[in-house]
Amino acid sequence: MIGSSYSTISSFEHGRKTFSLPELELLAYHLDVPLQHFLDPSTESLADEPKFEPSIMIELRDRMIGAMLRKRRNELGYSIREVADRTDMPPSRISAYERGQRSIPLPDLESLLIELEDSLDGYIDRDGPIGTWHRNQEAFDQFKELPDDLRQFFSDPDHLTYLRLAREMSRLNVGDLRSINETLQDALD
Repeated sequence: MIGSSYSTISSFEHGRKTFSLPELELLAYHLDVPLQHFLDPSTESLADEPKFEPSIMIELRDRMIGAMLRKRRNELGYSIREVADRTDMPPSRISAYERGQRSIPLPDLESLLIELEDSLDGYIDRDGPIGTWHRNQEAFDQFKELPDDLRQFFSDPDHLTYLRLAREMSRLNVGDLRSINETLQDALD
């Protein structure tokens, strides 16, 4: 990615050699990380990262996904046996999935969701630390798609008041916006 050899990268990682600015810029570009992340890592941002035990997070998510599958199966009025026959899975495995006693491999989850006429998107974490990270990534991706002039406008702290005003105005209904427009027009005349 940065035109360096494996041994050079190893030297960077072990602190025997330091990146040049162009190398660091390329690395940030290819990793899709803001350059500032490398230049000024904030201890505050590191402290703000949620701490959780991965095994507990997986166990909790397995239970949540299982409960969602059971709820959807019950909404459709299917028995575990019916779903098992349609997916070619043993009923005991589906039961273990629904109780959160067993992690569901992605191909099995996709098969179950097809039979339950549901989509994977509804099962992705949206509220926990991973979900927050995912939403931030999506927001950043949308920000990157904006034209340069808008990205610069949004990035300028002096424009924060305008952005907050725009957010509040976006919550108004059309009638209220017309009233504000008329008031502004009268003030200008």
